Amino acid sequence: MLKTCSPDSLHPSYHLSNAHLQRKLMATSFALESSLLSKLDNRKRRNQPRWDADIIHSDKAGDFFSGDYLSLSHHPHLRQKFLNALASEPLLLGSTGSRALTGSTANHIGLEKYFAEELGAERTMVYVSGYTANVTFFGCVPQAGDAILFDEYIHASVHDGIRLNRARLGGALAFQHNSLVDLEAKVKDIINRCPKIQEGKATLFVVVESVYSMDGDFGPLDGILEIVERLVPRESAHVVVDEAHSIGLYGPEGKGLVRAWGLEKRVHTVVMTFTKTLNFIGGVITTNAIIYEYLSNHSVPWMFTSAAAHVDIIGMKFCFDVLKSAEADRLRETVMNLSHFFMSHFTLSTRDIPKSGLSLLNSETKNLNSRGLISPIFAIFSPDVVALQNHLNEKGYAARALAPPAVPRGEERLRVVIHAGNSEEQIKSLVEALREWALAQNSNVIKQDGALRSKL
Repeated sequence: MLKTCSPDSLHPSYHLSNAHLQRKLMATSFALESSLLSKLDNRKRRNQPRWDADIIHSDKAGDFFSGDYLSLSHHPHLRQKFLNALASEPLLLGSTGSRALTGSTANHIGLEKYFAEELGAERTMVYVSGYTANVTFFGCVPQAGDAILFDEYIHASVHDGIRLNRARLGGALAFQHNSLVDLEAKVKDIINRCPKIQEGKATLFVVVESVYSMDGDFGPLDGILEIVERLVPRESAHVVVDEAHSIGLYGPEGKGLVRAWGLEKRVHTVVMTFTKTLNFIGGVITTNAIIYEYLSNHSVPWMFTSAAAHVDIIGMKFCFDVLKSAEADRLRETVMNLSHFFMSHFTLSTRDIPKSGLSLLNSETKNLNSRGLISPIFAIFSPDVVALQNHLNEKGYAARALAPPAVPRGEERLRVVIHAGNSEEQIKSLVEALREWALAQNSNVIKQDGALRSKL
């Protein structure tokens, strides 16, 4: 029988303040544990948030922090449909090996053909997660002499893939977030430094996201493609778009912004993850036959990781089919309507609160490149984001603080996510909780200032 943790052991204050744990570590005096404990203590002293795996925050006040945008996990009839789908399948458990060995079954290959047809791609490749897809692609596909230019806010998995790449790249360089001016300047600089790209003998990879997870803003995909197509020879350009936070939310049948905006013939590779809107495990990239074959024969993560279990293959297709339903269309519309409601209600309810104490980060540019759409991701700024997190946790919200190095210094935040399962009343309650905390903080600052003035 599995042991369960008591509620007391799950409280954030349990970690690092547990005297028994401290004494035990001091008694053992192992060099590794002492070093790790010192790093954890430093994190606490810097007031950085903790993300310990055994802390569970309740979301009884409403789900405003998960990636389940359409609230699919809260639909019991989908659960039954999924169980029915599993019941008709003869294979459910492990795949018995990596895709290079015994893991490429008819189910795996069939799913990739299904996605290729649905997404209008030459080939697709299925992975156990979007993270693995990015690490695999960037760790393997760029070759010696190639260059990679990426938005500075690109996901950590892309950075990890670049670090794993063994080829002597012509360089990997970031451009300022969503800045077409900086992108153009750096494309020109790379072409000047890498003449083989200009000659069509090497490749420049340009890597962006359609919706960014930390700010909830949209990438200027049209402008990015225009610059690449104007400056980079066609045979040397390879644009990669990560659609982790747009698949399921936008486009016909929720197939993402690239397809919503008719850019699929101009974008070379699209990376999608199923762990957000689809509320399942897995990921997929759209690509061509040569890259598919190359990855199959040269990618270490592909060759040495067990293929997704059959139950996961069934689940990926099931969840993707759900996204194509009329019900999903209604849920997408609900997310958009509630996102507008949150933005207007927050703005109205906090108009008397100094923006230095509580505000929406980048509110002016959040939907700048959206073509009239809105993102359900909102970055709530606070100078003491850990205290704000704790305040919301006490009220039943599963809030998680984001501070450096996860986000830039001076842009500490909570990331609020609007879901189809939220209600306007829940949104009002959340905004009131944010407002209550900000007013209390402002009052404390005024009192401290008054006390200081009285001493003077």
